[in-house]
Amino acid sequence: MKIADDPSRAPHRFVYLRNLPEDADPWDERNWFHSNPALGDFLSLSALREEALEALNDPARENSFRQYRLNQWVSQTTRWMPMHLYTACTGTETDHPARLREALARRPAWGGLDLASKLDLTAWCLVVPEGIDGHPSVLWRFWLPETGVSFLDDFTEGRVSRWVEQGWITVTDGEVIDYDVIEDDVTADTGLLRVADISYDEWSGEPVRQRLERRTGVPMYPVPQTYKGMTHGMTELMTLTRSRAWSHHGNPVAAFCFDSVEVRHPPGEPDLIRPDKPERGKTGKRIDAVPTAAMAVGGWRLRGQKPRKSSKMTVLG
Repeated sequence: MKIADDPSRAPHRFVYLRNLPEDADPWDERNWFHSNPALGDFLSLSALREEALEALNDPARENSFRQYRLNQWVSQTTRWMPMHLYTACTGTETDHPARLREALARRPAWGGLDLASKLDLTAWCLVVPEGIDGHPSVLWRFWLPETGVSFLDDFTEGRVSRWVEQGWITVTDGEVIDYDVIEDDVTADTGLLRVADISYDEWSGEPVRQRLERRTGVPMYPVPQTYKGMTHGMTELMTLTRSRAWSHHGNPVAAFCFDSVEVRHPPGEPDLIRPDKPERGKTGKRIDAVPTAAMAVGGWRLRGQKPRKSSKMTVLG
């Protein structure tokens, strides 16, 4: 690109660039020849078809396909979750999260907790390896200060208020989240399920961790929200998704978060990954279900036993 912009940098080199226009269909094979004049010669059409098929089911690979095969400019962040695969992991649906917790009572579980935001949505996640559908079940609690409801309603066509009414989100009084409510709810869940340990965002604060450990007796492990800290859990969660080996049971707030999340990779290290936090004051996107699920799954995979498939089926009302 530097030589194309300034040929005097290397006058002995000829630079020829062809990129597919942004409004062109990247999956139409006829368009591939525009940015790959030698397609069918040194680059086989069958190889490019395989790359395109992989890119269709993986937003990160789609970015690479567009950048390196179609010569298009792409964003540093990429959508992470193919929502058709996420939807395929719905499993047995429930109309209220309390029913799901009751159905999973007394089963082993691993937790993920994110308390980084006091002014906005925050989340607690439990992964239950011996789940309802013969593979892990994942359930969440969400909390939101009352002042945040109307703000997010403006971006979601009122869906947040409906989720509050349906019991998917707990609203606390005032402009900041009441941590006493969160601690009470987490403590209740650790009494209902056999929670082995809790992975938590290390920015959550030491006083909260101390109180929760004292009240629940459950060990807590800090997880840096960095590439190194998040890659394992994110990778394990995506592996479960591609294998259709977990159930989220139709939690609408979680679906909203997974549909919103974008991820980043450090330059030259595509295997490292972390969620990209949205600008909370400027956008209605929220991703809190994702890092909590990644932390819970990561903790289970690191410190838990391999789950046993259960033949027991539970019907939710």
